[in-house]
Amino acid sequence: MKILKNKELQSQVLKYIIISLFGYGFVFVSLYAFVDILKINKSIAFMIVYGISYLMLYTLQLRLLFKTTHSNSKLIKFCLSLVFFYLLANILYNTFNYFEINYLISTFITILILTPLRFIISKFYVYK
Repeated sequence: MKILKNKELQSQVLKYIIISLFGYGFVFVSLYAFVDILKINKSIAFMIVYGISYLMLYTLQLRLLFKTTHSNSKLIKFCLSLVFFYLLANILYNTFNYFEINYLISTFITILILTPLRFIISKFYVYK
């Protein structure tokens, strides 16, 4: 329970949620544009959009969330987590698509599953 009373952690969680909302807003708008407007295959569109989203997160989390400086080890750890979550996101998303769940709902479910995991990995592994 002590961890729930930690003001720094509470602030980081709030900032993480705000950054995530911004990032996922980008994901949803971009997916809609790629799939419904440009008629790009939904799996290819998801891979492209999710990849770009992850790349934007490094700088936002580095400077705004964890207030730390860049280092090669942080970048390497970020890239490793990026690969892990990119693969996991694509597996989850395509599994939901296999069961014919709408691509936007599939994206939303994937986000709900991965967001808490990404925060924990970022805080205690990537930016530590």
